Amino acid sequence: MHGYDALVWVSMLISARLLLGTALALVAVAATSTMRTTIARAATATTANPVASALSQTAKEPNSQTAKEPLVQTAKEPQAKAAAEFLKLDASVLPITQKIQIGGDADWLAIGFGSVWVTVAKNNEVVRVDPVRNVVQARVKVDKEPCYGLGIGVDRVWVLNCQGKTLTRINPQTNAVDMRVPVKIDDSGEGSIAVDERYVWFASNEDGHSSTLSQVDVKTGRKLKGIAVGKDTGVVKLAFGSVWAISSGDGNVYRVNPATRKVTAMITVAEGPRFTTEGAGSLWVLTQSDGNVTRIDPATNKVIDQYGNYPKADGIRYGFGSVWVSDHGKGELWRIDPGKMRGR
Repeated sequence: MHGYDALVWVSMLISARLLLGTALALVAVAATSTMRTTIARAATATTANPVASALSQTAKEPNSQTAKEPLVQTAKEPQAKAAAEFLKLDASVLPITQKIQIGGDADWLAIGFGSVWVTVAKNNEVVRVDPVRNVVQARVKVDKEPCYGLGIGVDRVWVLNCQGKTLTRINPQTNAVDMRVPVKIDDSGEGSIAVDERYVWFASNEDGHSSTLSQVDVKTGRKLKGIAVGKDTGVVKLAFGSVWAISSGDGNVYRVNPATRKVTAMITVAEGPRFTTEGAGSLWVLTQSDGNVTRIDPATNKVIDQYGNYPKADGIRYGFGSVWVSDHGKGELWRIDPGKMRGR
C-alpha cells in the first residue's frame, strides 16, 4: 500500500460475535446515503465485462441455480436492508495495550505460526512479531517492495513484491526466503493473496488490467492458466469454500469455485472495493472510495448491510485474543483488547 488514509478492514480475521462488535466500533458511522448509492450501482451495473455479462444472463434463469452455489442477484432484487445506527466512537478511546515499533512503513498484516507478520515495503522486509513478549522476533529480507499482502500457508508464509515482480516464500523455521517465482503484477498495485493446501491465489496483470486470477503450486512454483475476473483486481480471499476476487475497477466481487475454476457469482458493491475479510458468517469488503464496509451473505451472494467511513489506520487482523492494527504513518503496530471496547 502506498500511503492511503483508509482503514483496511479487509485484513480482519473475526471469528466470533465479540469481534463483530470490534469491527463495528472501528468503522463507526452508519452509511444510509451510501447504501442508496450502492443500490443504484447494482441497478445499473455494467455488463461490459464478458464474465459479468454471462453471469447476469445466467441469473435470469432460475433453473440454472443450485442450492450450493447461488448465482448473482438481478437488479430487480432488493440489494440490502438499511444499515442500523451504531455507536460513533473516536479512535482515541481504543484500549491499546501495546505499541510495538516496527519501523519504516508498517503495512500488511498476517497471523500464523505463533506470530504476527508485518510487511515493510520501504525496507523490503517482512517483520515477525512475538505476541507473547510484544517484541520484534525477526526481520526477513524479501524482494523489492512487498506490496500485495501476506499469505499464510500450511508450512510457509508468502508475499508478492511489486517492484521485484516476484512471489517469495518464507520458511518460518529459518525466517528466510526459500523460493522465488517470477510473476506479472501491477507494480503500482495493492491487494492481498490467499493460500490453501495446494495453491497461492493472487491477481496478476497478464492483460495490463489486472483482471486475471492466478494460481501457483505451493510445492513447485508452477503457474496454472489464469481465470478471467474484473479489471483492477487486487485483493484475493479464500472463504466459505470459494476464492473471492475483488475488482476495484468494476465495483464487483467475483466468487470462484476453486475446483472447477469457474466464476459462480458476481456481486456489485460500492465503488472502489478492495480490502476484505471473513467473520461472523459473512464476507466483509472495504471500499476505498468512501471507506464503506459492505457485508455479504455467502449463502445468498447478496449484500445485507453496509457501515460508514472510518479514516486513518491501515491494516487489521485478529489473533491471540487481540485486534492488531498497523499505523502506516507512524510505523507502529497497535494491540487492542476487544474485551474493553465500548461497543460491547
